[in-house]
Amino acid sequence: MEIKVINSELKNTISHNGKIGLILLATDQITLYEFEAILKDTGVLCFPSRVMMDSVELTPEVLMAIKNELASATNTILPGLTLDVVALSCTSASMTIGEDEVARIIKQSDTKREIKEVTNPYTAIKNACEFLNVNELGVITPYSIEVTQGILDGMEPNIKTISAATFNNPNDNLVPSITPESIKDAVIQMAKDENIKTIFVSCTNLNICRYIDELEEITGKRILTSNQVMAWDILRLANYKKPILGFGSLFKEER
Repeated sequence: MEIKVINSELKNTISHNGKIGLILLATDQITLYEFEAILKDTGVLCFPSRVMMDSVELTPEVLMAIKNELASATNTILPGLTLDVVALSCTSASMTIGEDEVARIIKQSDTKREIKEVTNPYTAIKNACEFLNVNELGVITPYSIEVTQGILDGMEPNIKTISAATFNNPNDNLVPSITPESIKDAVIQMAKDENIKTIFVSCTNLNICRYIDELEEITGKRILTSNQVMAWDILRLANYKKPILGFGSLFKEER
């Protein structure tokens, strides 16, 4: 039988505004769920990989060990193709390993291809605060007190924490099950402090992005979350400037 060779047109129709590598923790249940909603119809498409962890308990030691998995996780994402942005989707791991070290490992993971930009939620919250001219935050996390303190210390001196609260649940398999109602209640309670103008809900594994508009309306405060600011920073780095509705006032500003 003769097999005919047919012609085809080559045209990128699904990620024409950006190919994004997204490195998730093995325990992450929420990032893709929230990114699917935020990035819908933008032409910016995420291609995920995952890093293994020594434990589901997010201690500083477990978070630091993720460093050893970053290069191989990056290299499983569209080998040979240029990536516009690669993001490590973990606020606490990025803080523990160090933003510069995360970027260095990812960019040097394969010298045969280009990775244009690197970000993570820890970098993104700082970038968003600088963009918004915010230098004070209320902070809510699910982490242990030790990891939470590391997040707060790392944002100093440019970003001062006025108030901090944590669900104190280091088990990353359980964090996604913290109900949106619990998170919303925590935000609303913190917002009662008149000195707090902006609240940051830290952790990519918390289910909260779909409720940001509701919380901003209820509290009158600006609400930032890990996945929200990371998506914002990805779009900024990919030079996508159109507003996105439904995920807080941050996306209404021109990037």
